Amino acid sequence: MRWNAGVLAGLLIGLVWLVLGLALVVVGRRRRRVSREDGAGNMAVIGIFLLVVGGLTWFATLLLAVVPG
Repeated sequence: MRWNAGVLAGLLIGLVWLVLGLALVVVGRRRRRVSREDGAGNMAVIGIFLLVVGGLTWFATLLLAVVPG
């Protein structure tokens, strides 16, 4: 397993996506509960998208670290 600067940067970027996505999901769900207007929960949808992007970033980065090449 290789742990060079690129792998560590990829893990850090993935972590940032995961944290931002989680924060948007939490805030979006709270706003949706408080307000029943159209579009109040759209932040949660964007947060779920960012969680998926962060997870895929981590998967790809760890795959690069494990696969010899």
